[in-house]
Amino acid sequence: MVHEIKNIETKLPRLGIHIKLGAWLAGLAMVALLIKIFGTSVSAGLSVYLFYRIFRLAMRLLGQIFSIAITAVSILILITIISLIII
Repeated sequence: MVHEIKNIETKLPRLGIHIKLGAWLAGLAMVALLIKIFGTSVSAGLSVYLFYRIFRLAMRLLGQIFSIAITAVSILILITIISLIII
């Protein structure tokens, strides 16, 4: 809140938007430079990017499935321990 008031007083734009835009443009320029250096086609670059995104999605899904399985096993162990204590 203090930074917001200070920015309003000095009438400066928020820096976060400019930093994100600059980082995005720098990344785009780097990709364009790599395409020019290695001579890859746009379709090859897009296929590598799509493979990367699909791989990340698969790894995230496997992590979620693994987490759910561990949670289910721990719940079963807790239920078993509680039932042994009660009986």
